[in-house]
Amino acid sequence: MRRGLWLLLMVLAVAGGGCASGNATHGRRQRLSRDLADAFAGETDRSLSSHPPVVQALDVYDLTVPFGAVSRSQEFWKRVNETSVDVATYDLLQKNGFRVGVAPASEWSYFRAIIEQFPAVTKRTTVAGGAEAALEMSMKKAVEYQNLAYLTDDNTLIVRTYERCENLIAIGFQPAPRRPGQVRMTLCPVVRATRRKFQVSVVGEEREYDYVKPERLYDLNLCADIPVEGFLVVAPSTMARWSSNLGSTFLVDEGATEKVEHVLLMVPRKTKVQAVGGLD
Repeated sequence: MRRGLWLLLMVLAVAGGGCASGNATHGRRQRLSRDLADAFAGETDRSLSSHPPVVQALDVYDLTVPFGAVSRSQEFWKRVNETSVDVATYDLLQKNGFRVGVAPASEWSYFRAIIEQFPAVTKRTTVAGGAEAALEMSMKKAVEYQNLAYLTDDNTLIVRTYERCENLIAIGFQPAPRRPGQVRMTLCPVVRATRRKFQVSVVGEEREYDYVKPERLYDLNLCADIPVEGFLVVAPSTMARWSSNLGSTFLVDEGATEKVEHVLLMVPRKTKVQAVGGLD
């Protein structure tokens, strides 16, 4: 009897000790789990605050200057690298009235002074995650009638006539694939014209209606990879002196007292997202 009572007391003691040990171990595991969760949360917060996601933005400035002030200025173009665009594209654009090049960020103060001196229209778009953004710059609105002539890459002359139209330049923008720190920009002239169509019903009734059709001049598009430390410049070339030339049609206007030309500055930027989700 005494022996049985002794064995029972031993079993209870071991069981009690085991429960205490198990409870302690379980408690230590809970504290360790909380400590690790807090540590990883702290690392995540620090990572987000010190390395916020980068968003690429594009600022486009449309400057209006007296005709020839930029297109014929040696002082202006000596600050622009015109060899940054491939030779074939550069020559084709030159013949069709467009002069293009890339300027370094170190020259921005010079170009900013021009922006402050002459009227400018600014547009901005942003893109993140390798996606593509696009915008359109309206160069001429409410054009009643225009003849447009341009050369293709095989020197074929194309002549078109448009009525009641608008001239735009479509601009595409995305991070350059496999080229960190560069932005891929594409430009394409667009004519949004109003066309008239006649329709005859089965009973012989005639109906006339207008519709708007955009025509993209893909033969004259430009694709260039621009470093974020630089910006793209588009202006009329010397060929824009001809009224039906594409550069003249898009980048030259008859002002009230003098002829003017448009100069486009396309400035890519990197901005960082703040914790609240805004931009720098």
